[in-house]
Amino acid sequence: MNRQELDGLLFNALTAIYAFERDKVKRFELSYGQIYLLQLLRRQSPSRMSEIACRMGMPISTMTRIVAKMERMQLLERVTDEKDRRAILVSLTDNGEKTVRAVEDHSFSVLSANLNDFSEDELDAFVTTARCLDKILGTRPKNVSKETASK
Repeated sequence: MNRQELDGLLFNALTAIYAFERDKVKRFELSYGQIYLLQLLRRQSPSRMSEIACRMGMPISTMTRIVAKMERMQLLERVTDEKDRRAILVSLTDNGEKTVRAVEDHSFSVLSANLNDFSEDELDAFVTTARCLDKILGTRPKNVSKETASK
């Protein structure tokens, strides 16, 4: 594959993902970062503010503002870590859990409906690509194995 074909392929893939995510932003009235944070905390809750900031590639001050806003929206809550009183733990509220479940249910519905038309080979190719997309794009942390990344 030459450079022009690869650039076009990547642009088309990113355009599709952008449109898919933009639909969720409109539908749920949350920013992309807020949706990602809810999904992150659904998998790793509670999490330290510093870990969240690092994972999202943001300064703690920016992450603090985002979490404060989502706390006012009653999606997240902050508590002091009992093991280390200097650390702040962030977790989903019941409303946050309900919201992230709705976001993920919507994604599942869209993908399921669209994947129904795929052949077995096309479905296998999609799953294989999705499982190693971080490796393809060079975003997989060096210490994460393929098995860990796909969970």
